[in-house]
Amino acid sequence: MPLPNSSPAEDSRIYQLFQGKKVEDFSADDIDKLRDTIFFQAESEDLLRRLILFGMASGQQSFSGPIARTQQIIQKTYDSTSDDEDFFVPGAGEVWQIVGGDTIGNGGTGSAQFSLRDSSDVRALQFQTSVNGQEPIFQNTNNNNIPGPIFVTAENKLYIDISAVATSLRVSISFIRVR
Repeated sequence: MPLPNSSPAEDSRIYQLFQGKKVEDFSADDIDKLRDTIFFQAESEDLLRRLILFGMASGQQSFSGPIARTQQIIQKTYDSTSDDEDFFVPGAGEVWQIVGGDTIGNGGTGSAQFSLRDSSDVRALQFQTSVNGQEPIFQNTNNNNIPGPIFVTAENKLYIDISAVATSLRVSISFIRVR
């Protein structure tokens, strides 16, 4: 059944781009690529409706929670206190939530502070960890637990500041895309 008051589906750019692709293979990146080419104008209404329909049918667009099949773990190892960096920077328009993670300090204590950092280098400390061995970053006995969800965007990226390293500090954090 076609969308009410719409042009024929065969003429739609979304069908032309993704013809023959299985619904389960449609990704959040596919949505982003097409969305980034659309302008708000009357001629785009059918395409916008179809884009929402494709996104919802594939589970790659959500109005109520995380996007399916987007969860990932980023793992990095640091061996110097000068290794400070942007730990995770999402793509433009993306919003990711931290799910959990852990740190492993090898050869002694390893410590790190995690902040959200904007383009002006303004930072807001979110959590910190100090470990000798392995501990979850959110429920360890030495540091503050995370008070609520932390959302990471291209405008407020997750920054890591390494303050102590014995031999090495391995950090693993799981993220899931929510928009």
